[in-house]
Amino acid sequence: MARCLNCGVEIGETQTLYCPKCAAFAGGGTTASAPSTGEGGDWLSKIVPTRNTPALVGYYLGVFSLIPCLGALLAPFAIGFGIAGIGKARALQVGLAHAIVAIVLGGFSLLGHLLCFGGGIIAPLINS
Repeated sequence: MARCLNCGVEIGETQTLYCPKCAAFAGGGTTASAPSTGEGGDWLSKIVPTRNTPALVGYYLGVFSLIPCLGALLAPFAIGFGIAGIGKARALQVGLAHAIVAIVLGGFSLLGHLLCFGGGIIAPLINS
């Protein structure tokens, strides 16, 4: 019995060269092609973490939270998805950068909106 070098799953001698669980090269077996994971290859999954959905959604919410007024609604969700994405990135080893960017952009956007909103309330009180 061979074992996958990536995830450790046991692979029988009659199975493919690729692990049936993680699609990594396992060596031995027959010469069938690798199963399609739908991610477009290993290098693309490192750039666009399609397996880490919370990090990816949080990243896009963080980017769109930079739009004035709309950011006040999107920023808390970007932070929440970014935190969830960090937890999932530890298990999957993809999407950590996207999750961090989501938290940072969401935090800056939320802080900026709170300062603008707070300034709009406090400024008239100081000037009167």
